[in-house]
Amino acid sequence: MRFKNNSFFNFFNLLDRLINLKKKKKIIILLTIDFLIFFISIYSVNFFSGINTNFLINQLNIFQKILLGFCCLSIYIFSGQYNSLSRYIRSSEIYSIAQRNLTFIPIMIIFEIFLNSQISDLSIYLLFWIINTFIVVFSRFTLKEVLNFYQLSKYQNISKVAIYGAGAAGAQLASALILAGNHRIEAFFDDSKNLQGRKLLGIKILNPNKIEKYKGQIKQILFAIPSLEKEKAIRIIKKVQGYKIPILKVPSIEALTSGNAKIDSLRPIEIEDLLGRRTIKPNQELLSSSIKNKNICITGAGGSIGRELCNQVLKNSPKKLVMIDSSEANLYNLEQDLIQNKIKNDISLDFILGNVKDYSFVKSIFKKYSINVVFHAAAYKHVPLIERNALQGIENNILSTFSICKAAEEENLSKVTLISTDKAVRPSNVMGATKRFAELILQSFAEKISNQNSDLNDKQKINKLKFSIVRFGNVLGSSGSVVPLFKKQIASGGPITLTDERVIRYFMTISEAAQLVIQATSLSKGGDVFILDMGEPVLIKELAEQMIRLSGLKVKTKNEKDGDIEIVNIGLRPGEKLYEELLIDGKRTRTKHPLIFKANEFKIPYKELMDGIDSLKVAISNLDEKQATNLLYKFVPEWKKMRY
Repeated sequence: MRFKNNSFFNFFNLLDRLINLKKKKKIIILLTIDFLIFFISIYSVNFFSGINTNFLINQLNIFQKILLGFCCLSIYIFSGQYNSLSRYIRSSEIYSIAQRNLTFIPIMIIFEIFLNSQISDLSIYLLFWIINTFIVVFSRFTLKEVLNFYQLSKYQNISKVAIYGAGAAGAQLASALILAGNHRIEAFFDDSKNLQGRKLLGIKILNPNKIEKYKGQIKQILFAIPSLEKEKAIRIIKKVQGYKIPILKVPSIEALTSGNAKIDSLRPIEIEDLLGRRTIKPNQELLSSSIKNKNICITGAGGSIGRELCNQVLKNSPKKLVMIDSSEANLYNLEQDLIQNKIKNDISLDFILGNVKDYSFVKSIFKKYSINVVFHAAAYKHVPLIERNALQGIENNILSTFSICKAAEEENLSKVTLISTDKAVRPSNVMGATKRFAELILQSFAEKISNQNSDLNDKQKINKLKFSIVRFGNVLGSSGSVVPLFKKQIASGGPITLTDERVIRYFMTISEAAQLVIQATSLSKGGDVFILDMGEPVLIKELAEQMIRLSGLKVKTKNEKDGDIEIVNIGLRPGEKLYEELLIDGKRTRTKHPLIFKANEFKIPYKELMDGIDSLKVAISNLDEKQATNLLYKFVPEWKKMRY
């Protein structure tokens, strides 16, 4: 760094050399400074007290003075005074210095008794202690400020920022940035009127309405209220976005308390931060009742939903977790993640490579591992791909569900939960129709067991297996979501491909979806169709525009030709709807959980459905796609109506 003033240049050169000295040399320098402070303090006592003859200093020769200094300052050496890094000294060090300096007094008294058999007034020693402590503390914090100023001055381009939130997180973030030395905090902004007009770490706290005045002065706004409710956070972030200043945020409270992130681990605002709704704290009783001390099996465990189900299940202390996936790569990645982050070592983890379409394979797994509860997440779910490969979609989604249900019945499991989709409601595509057929399979098995147990009491019931279905919409971060696609398109410079400007979708975070699935399973009484409250729908066009702005870019339109990313309409894909639904007949009832509802929907008798599955197996074996789809039309007639 170049300085116009030579004296500044020499001063910073000297600081640079001092900072790069070895530890022993730095300690010698600090010890020398403390020696000087020690004698300055003693002479200051003489000056302020007006005592010229009786105080200790006047009774000593040069050798004795040096010896006294060594005896006192040895306390600093042996008590760790010089272990603290000067640049990172904290206010708590004041108390440590004061305590160490207090031990000087008995040493000085011993010296005084040894020399003239009398003790000076104790108020003299108290005055010495106050003066010495003040000068040592002042010297340390002055050194800290000089070093921090030097660190700040080393950077050619200091990033000027403001912090939104003047609470504990904001103060911690500011302290971390000041120590790092590459940011200059121009202001705090906070909505609390009690804080506005005051200062934090010497930095003014302002009303957020003042942000516009700083528009040209600051590079970023750092959002530092990790505990704020999501709805309020979204309002604030959207308001700040209106000033077109980039925003970064501190990690969540969960990430901070778990030690997975530090307060200054800033990250950009993601679209996931602006979607969804206020989350409700999970009901721990519902979370654990179907998991704790039980043997759990998750199919499709390597997929996005399956993977999160694994994480949530592990948090609730199962006895054993068995994960099945047909993708070697997905299963391997899942294994590496879970083994590395496993919460409890006494939980048995088993990773099984295989396809759950195979009934014998599934039954052997259930028997070998004494499975109690199954979460069936394995499915093909990409709508356009399944439209072009209908036979494979029908085989995978329907026969896998049948195998799971049949094997569960044979092995007398406790619960089976199907992860369904809003696309199963009045489906307009093969994928949705297969998921509706899968729902019908669980309902028919549930009805069969209910009929078998209808005339028996609890002790007489042979099979207490409960089947349930959990139906919900788009999950943020899943492989089938538009969010990863839009991110990829923005990263490549666009355009973003939009099927239709009128398309709306519901979104839920993947962790909330997994938690609600587990809680719904605990509510199951057999044959239940649970639907999750997905919050407010999102217009996909607005989602795309928001993602472009979050990337620091502008939307390119006819009126804004200097924009960066264009949004192009390509038309609805085969089987795609403008909007999705969660209810077939529009009726739902409440459950114990405010975000979980039950639907009472049409069922197909067990015998009739089993005959249909037998016919479906023949069509699949003969590679007869037409016959297979005709059978699908028969059992899911609403699909045919939607399609034609």
